[in-house]
Amino acid sequence: MNGDFNYRMPVQIICAAGVSKAISSHIKGKRVFILSDPFLFANGVAQTIGDNLEGRQVQYFSEIEPNPTCESVDLAAEQARRMGADCVIGLGGGSSLDVAKIVSCLTTNGGSIYDYYSGGTQTIENRQTQLVCIPTTAGTGSEVTNVGVFTNKKTKVKMPMVNQAFWPDLAVIDPELTYTVPPAVTASTGMDAFCHAIEAYWNRESNPISDALSLSAVKMILQNIKKAYDDPHDLGAREAMIISSLIAGISFSQTRTTGIHALSFPLTAEFGASHGTACSITLPAFIRISQEQAAEKMAAMAGYLGFGTVEELAQAVEDLMVSMNMPVRLNQLGIQEKDLQHITEVGLTPAIVHLTPAEMNTQTVYTLLKSIL
Repeated sequence: MNGDFNYRMPVQIICAAGVSKAISSHIKGKRVFILSDPFLFANGVAQTIGDNLEGRQVQYFSEIEPNPTCESVDLAAEQARRMGADCVIGLGGGSSLDVAKIVSCLTTNGGSIYDYYSGGTQTIENRQTQLVCIPTTAGTGSEVTNVGVFTNKKTKVKMPMVNQAFWPDLAVIDPELTYTVPPAVTASTGMDAFCHAIEAYWNRESNPISDALSLSAVKMILQNIKKAYDDPHDLGAREAMIISSLIAGISFSQTRTTGIHALSFPLTAEFGASHGTACSITLPAFIRISQEQAAEKMAAMAGYLGFGTVEELAQAVEDLMVSMNMPVRLNQLGIQEKDLQHITEVGLTPAIVHLTPAEMNTQTVYTLLKSIL
């Protein structure tokens, strides 16, 4: 833990069952651009929110894919500019929320995302368009971070983009939107939130506030994720999961993530794993190696969660994943030993890998990956 720290959380948060249908008074603009994935548009969730924005022009964009590409961003930004959007609403999982962040900036900054991201030479200095994020999964925490993750199709690299203009103006937390999420997605997104919380906790940039938030989020997830997985209609568990995801998001918004997320990028971009699966598959191994430089903190977390040792915590997490039919070995994703060197090299590229409380180099990362092959 770092005793010297800065803490900034500029996002207004409103949380209540059904609140997504009653946000009209919070919308400042007259031309609202709602981004979602095709499913949320087809099942009417996006239109329900739009229909409740009294007296406003609403346009929908529903072509957000998992692990969104820069091309999708530019297509959405072009349509938002054309309508003169003064409010952008991101509705869905992390992909939709991340695209909403950059689109809300591009409405007035102009150009392509490639001008600002992954080798671009321009900088986004400000955002004039209101940004509202409404998560429909309990996992990413993107509604309370200033990070977006996009895939550069030109280089086939998935990388995070951080900008102060990405902080949403408003995060709308509506547990009702998660009631119909299928069990597999509940597991994947819930374990993503677990990764956010634990990575913020052992992070080299951790602070007393993030530590307290992380401990709360991890405990709440362990108490509720299997309940929500086994019984999607357990509304108490659903509410606890979306709130714990929010808390984990606030925590890692201050610290960033670590090696788990760095290694997840090639697993999603090149091997097709969902983000939550790509993160959680290395989680037990990272819990074990976190003791290298954060032994005292990790022992304290294990004790707080009711485990005698960090190894017991790691094994319990792996057992939990197995109980939810999640992969715990890389070969379950079709990865072979010949792929490990490449995954290692790509995973060492993001700077966040060095926030891990263990030595992260070619040898140590390769060894970690081989241990879970």
